[in-house]
Amino acid sequence: MRKIKTTSLHSVLLKSFFIILLIALGLFLALTTIITFSRIKLNTESLLDRSLTIGWQEYNHFFVQENAFLEALAAAEGTRTLLQNQDQQSKIVRIMQGKKKHDFWAIINSNGAILATNLEPGQKLPNNLTQFAESILHSGKPTSTSEVFKLSEMTAFPPELVQRTHVAIIEKSSQKSQRYLPYTLVQLAGVPVKDTANRTIGCLIGGQIVNNNTSIPRSYSAIVPNSYLSIGVQGIRVVANIKGPQTLDFVGMKQSQPLNEATRKGNRYNGSAQIELNEIHLVAAEPILNSKGKVIAALSVGIPSHGLTTIKRDAFFSLLLCLLLCAGIALIGASIITSKVSLPITGWGKLAQEISDAKTITKEHISKLEKVKESRISEINNLHNSFQGMTTTLYQKSKEANAYLEQLEQDRVTLQLLTKELQDANNKLELRVSERTKELEMAVQELKTLNHVKTQFLANISHELRTPLHSIIGFSEMLYDGLYGTLNQTQKDYVAIVLDSAKHLLQIIGDILDISSIESEKITLDKQKISLSEIINSVATIIRPHTKEHDLELIIKVPEDLPQVLADPIRIKQVISNLLSNAVKFTQEGGTITVEAFKRAGEIGVSVTDTGIGIKEEHQQNIFNEFYQCEDPYKRLFEGVGLGLPLSKKLIELHNGRIQLESTCGVGTKISFYLPMTEETQ
Repeated sequence: MRKIKTTSLHSVLLKSFFIILLIALGLFLALTTIITFSRIKLNTESLLDRSLTIGWQEYNHFFVQENAFLEALAAAEGTRTLLQNQDQQSKIVRIMQGKKKHDFWAIINSNGAILATNLEPGQKLPNNLTQFAESILHSGKPTSTSEVFKLSEMTAFPPELVQRTHVAIIEKSSQKSQRYLPYTLVQLAGVPVKDTANRTIGCLIGGQIVNNNTSIPRSYSAIVPNSYLSIGVQGIRVVANIKGPQTLDFVGMKQSQPLNEATRKGNRYNGSAQIELNEIHLVAAEPILNSKGKVIAALSVGIPSHGLTTIKRDAFFSLLLCLLLCAGIALIGASIITSKVSLPITGWGKLAQEISDAKTITKEHISKLEKVKESRISEINNLHNSFQGMTTTLYQKSKEANAYLEQLEQDRVTLQLLTKELQDANNKLELRVSERTKELEMAVQELKTLNHVKTQFLANISHELRTPLHSIIGFSEMLYDGLYGTLNQTQKDYVAIVLDSAKHLLQIIGDILDISSIESEKITLDKQKISLSEIINSVATIIRPHTKEHDLELIIKVPEDLPQVLADPIRIKQVISNLLSNAVKFTQEGGTITVEAFKRAGEIGVSVTDTGIGIKEEHQQNIFNEFYQCEDPYKRLFEGVGLGLPLSKKLIELHNGRIQLESTCGVGTKISFYLPMTEETQ
């Protein structure tokens, strides 16, 4: 069987603490980083929201002022007189001409005719401007909107205004090309003029050209420092005050593709844009709609991101440094705690090895055991007390046995002297022999008593060991099942090793208790009519996974007419299980194990035959002795303490049966037991 690689308890506990700590700190770092970055993101989005709101306020500032101006002018008596009498020298015309906040204006009557304007007379107005005037005359309500004029439609505008609308498109280089954007973004405000009967008799219109208008981004940046505003038409910036490390003028440059795609669909855009090679801005943008609800442009605000990225980096490394410091402190504390937990067990292990290597237990061993510090953990402390009590008892019994052997040696010398004096003291010999015989009988009785004490001691120790073992098995199963937290694969493997070892030790202790109970005549059998066929099949079902694991063939031969037998089903199942377990243990891969039941001369027999390593002849006569091992104890290849066959033999003999062994070294082994048939089962 493959030897299991072992490690120290301190290492196991320290690794477990370290892995759990590492996972916890990693999760904490991830969670803290996510929360920190989320807060930074929320703050950034909030800043962009406020900046975008202020950007819209500055963009709509013209509408607010122009509407207030036009409404006040429309309410004046001179405006109605102008529309009714068409007085070109009206004071109202001079007021419109003197206002500097609008780039162009027009006074239009109810028929759509232009009575006064600063545009070229006799030229056709852009379609959007004409439709805007018609909508005011038709609805009779003040209206504000943004529109896009084609350059080819602006023949009525003065040359200086047309020149202001030119935006040279910048392609890949920083030099402006001779190709101009063929569109002009304008802001239009208009109010109706009504007579005393509340009938619309005309309208007043004022407009502002947005292309190359620096007042909007300048006033915005004055309110929101370190933040920039740009307005784009067809993806080309017509207004911008973005500051980059190299480029000074971003008017005419293209906006980012994601921003264009989002705003063209009428959606808001949140993202980033690379202004220069090493300059990235956090950007928010919303579409600008005309009076028909169509997207004609996009207004965006941006904030340089270098300060925010520094905050993220500094926050991450600060958290990482704190966590590493905490991990170091926690690891030192875990090392100290695990040392305190594992130190008593390590001391017992070394002392147990020393006692195992020694020929006899001495007072020095007891002293060393007493020097081991007690643990505050109750299970470990109970194990310490049990180990100390067991060692002390073995020491005392060893002293008693040595003293008795010395006494026997003295008696042997005395008997030799008596033999020499036999001829001279023939008459006294019978009396002396009788006396010595009585002494020997007392000695034998004392040996029996000592053997009984030994048996009782083993039973008591086994009972004491079973309680902590049950605790170990129970807690290990709960840990393995994840009742106190999910374990990783390495932890589950370690817990599985502890669980298997504890179960194996519990089985050994159970065998010792059974043998002790048999020797002390405390065991009772619950005999009943049983079917050996059912019991054999039940045990075979349990053992079959182990045979498959070792690539063994298991053959069951049980006749259908096999009579029932009067026996304890649990004990018979225990015997068959022991025989099958030994067969699996000592049979190489590819071997065969055969279980056969039969009736013969008033007996029911069961045999287990394997093709394993077999047993040498010199070991066969001792194979049913307790704790006897065929192998060299220092070169053992198979686990076990040598209790399976002795216990099986005692259980069969309790049923008034017998057990026999047939084995050839290198060929295989056959072990058979026979149970008597009674009149009730025949």
